[in-house]
Amino acid sequence: MRLFKQYVGIPLLLLFLMLLDGQISTLIASFLPISFHLVCHLVLIFLLFISVEVSDVTAFTIFLVIGILYDAYYFHVIGIATLLLPLLSVLVNKYNTIMMGNKITRFLSVLILVFLFEFVSFLLANLVSLTSMEISTFIVYSLAPTMVLNSLLLLILQPVLEKVYL
Repeated sequence: MRLFKQYVGIPLLLLFLMLLDGQISTLIASFLPISFHLVCHLVLIFLLFISVEVSDVTAFTIFLVIGILYDAYYFHVIGIATLLLPLLSVLVNKYNTIMMGNKITRFLSVLILVFLFEFVSFLLANLVSLTSMEISTFIVYSLAPTMVLNSLLLLILQPVLEKVYL
């Protein structure tokens, strides 16, 4: 049963969450002024919590596949999430004992993961001319609201995730 959960259940859950991220982001965007761009990152929140369930190689492989699908679905260019998600999974697995120490470190770890994913994605998108947005505009209208949204999501989900994964 553990093998089924590790090799089938978790990847399917992450695939579902990847798709749900986009739907939640679109729903929230419909209520906000047009200039704000919030991105839900349930996949990154779950990355932290599933790191205690799966091995390093399995996590890397799962997030490589999720990264390819994420790129194809959201960016339409393979490379950004394909690079970042596996690297973030390696980072989480390497520092798992520190990141999972207590509620505060888990909260800060999710903020760091979201920041790294969003900021490096922005830099890479600028590098390959997928965006022409100024960095200050990105920080004010996308990065900061995204950090707030994911902080709230983590505060809501953390008690449930702790019961399931810890």
